[in-house]
Amino acid sequence: MFGLRQKLVLGFGGLLLILIVVSGLGTAVLRQHRNALDRFLYENWRSVVYGQNMLEAFERVVDADKVLAGANGTPTAGEVEVARSGSAEAIADFEKNLDDENHNVTLPGEGRLAQELTDLWRGPNGYKATHARLLDSRTEPQARTEAYARLLTLVPKVKSGAHAIIKLNVDNMKPLDGRAKAMADKTTRLMIGLAGAGAILAVIFIAVMGRSILQPLRMLTYSAREIEQGNLDLVVQVKSHDELRQLAEAFNSMAAKLREYRRTNRAKLVRTQETTRNAINSLPDAVAILSPDGKVEMANTAAERLFGLRQDAHVSELHADWLNRLYQETLQHLRPIESRGYELAIQVLDESGGERFFLPHAVPILDDERQLLGVTIVLADVTHLRRLDEMKSGMLSVVSHELKTPLTSIRMGVHLILEERLGALTPEQNEILSAVREDSERLNRIVENLLDMSRIEAGKDLLDLKSESAAQLISDSTEPMMAAFNDRGVTLSVDVPDDTPPVLADRQRIQHVFSNLLTNALKYTPPGGQVRVGATAEDDHVRFCIQDTGAGIPQVYQARIFERFFRVPGQPVKGAGLGLAIAQEVVKAHGGRIAVESQEGKGSTFSFTLGRADDVRLSGQEVTHEQAN
Repeated sequence: MFGLRQKLVLGFGGLLLILIVVSGLGTAVLRQHRNALDRFLYENWRSVVYGQNMLEAFERVVDADKVLAGANGTPTAGEVEVARSGSAEAIADFEKNLDDENHNVTLPGEGRLAQELTDLWRGPNGYKATHARLLDSRTEPQARTEAYARLLTLVPKVKSGAHAIIKLNVDNMKPLDGRAKAMADKTTRLMIGLAGAGAILAVIFIAVMGRSILQPLRMLTYSAREIEQGNLDLVVQVKSHDELRQLAEAFNSMAAKLREYRRTNRAKLVRTQETTRNAINSLPDAVAILSPDGKVEMANTAAERLFGLRQDAHVSELHADWLNRLYQETLQHLRPIESRGYELAIQVLDESGGERFFLPHAVPILDDERQLLGVTIVLADVTHLRRLDEMKSGMLSVVSHELKTPLTSIRMGVHLILEERLGALTPEQNEILSAVREDSERLNRIVENLLDMSRIEAGKDLLDLKSESAAQLISDSTEPMMAAFNDRGVTLSVDVPDDTPPVLADRQRIQHVFSNLLTNALKYTPPGGQVRVGATAEDDHVRFCIQDTGAGIPQVYQARIFERFFRVPGQPVKGAGLGLAIAQEVVKAHGGRIAVESQEGKGSTFSFTLGRADDVRLSGQEVTHEQAN
């Protein structure tokens, strides 16, 4: 019994044999045809080319002789010189082609014609010798006239000799061309016959071998497509005893193993799903898993009860803007998206009517190739933490108010004593009291910052929003600090384009933001450094930037730089860590955003945005912090 290999050898061996025979015959015929073409090109055609070249060179010699003989009138000295030079080149060309023709004599009678032309050209009274007498300046006028007359009698004879050589070779090429065409036609018929025979044999081989090879393959293809559709119960039947039967048996074995894997994996998947569901249902936080196309695949009890995240619902159907925004940001960045600050917490009411707060964040589920498999949404219950934060803020507010009055008395008392209105002070007393005054002033600034923070958080800090010039806001903030920058040796520059649009801002509060950012830039920029302040228009807002060449902020601390009471460890500059937090609250109250970009050792760039006055309808009216958000 033939195996698949033997069938393939038998099927394609005949085609290979036909290809070899056709190629051999074609090669022999083409070689014979090429020899005929070689004779045509390298013998007769060369003589034709030599004859034409001699005629062209001879015409140039004749034209030069007319000038030298004065046939067209008395020539000038320049014309004579040109004629002499041209005739010399033409004679050299004629000589070369005449020699080439004498060495390429291939036809009967061609040698005689070539010799006659050589005698007419090189004989004692030939054209070349007569031309030399005409060219010689010592020749008498009478002799020159006779020489030119002799040349005129030789011109038609030389031309006739060259034409005779051309005609002889051209006449010989005509029957050769006919034989080449006949040979080509014969070759074409032979090749067509061989190709037809090969096609017929190929059809016979395909018809004979197709059933034994292609039919089992069709069955395997059909079975593979059935398995692709999930039909693992299919069994392939192949009656042959070749490699295709072995392939069918291996295919059936694979299908059986797949059926077993499907059974065990399905049970494992069910266990995993139930375990996961029970685990997330036991969590106090709301947890949901979204598919890559935005459908809720799983949600625990808290997510369904409090946020309506029902299974198989799409995020666009849930009417939850925070969920859609979180999902889109995760798809775009493929990294965890976290909400910072309790003010971003989502407020809901539980079954008992109690108020609860949840802080959302999302984590993408990625495979080894960073392809998105899903998104996990976690809403952490921060109700207790938010209340603690509110209690802390309230306590700070109360403490700040309680410290304000005694601190004012202390400052005033220290001031009066230092003014020596109650008596003279010793140098030691003056030094101690100066230190007390400095610390009391710093404590007063901290108290003021705490009070500002409390007022902003409580929404009691009204903003007087008006249309303000961006350039004027920067100028009013930088001019008071020019002296401090000059004293430290730091260059302060301002770059505001003339077409920068006005912004909607509370001048006093925004100047506080500028003052805080400029003060920080001055503190952390060494002498000789630079601080640049600029503004650029972007869509519906204007971005203000304060860039310095200071020490920069380590990457690990940049995410916390705007937190209250946070200070970068290891910094020598003292402070309570409230300035940037207050600046952030003020900018957010204006509806803008504040950000920082920094490289350690290369400086920092703080930027914040304010709405354009020509795009914002609010103008000249007061809004609270809550309204701005």
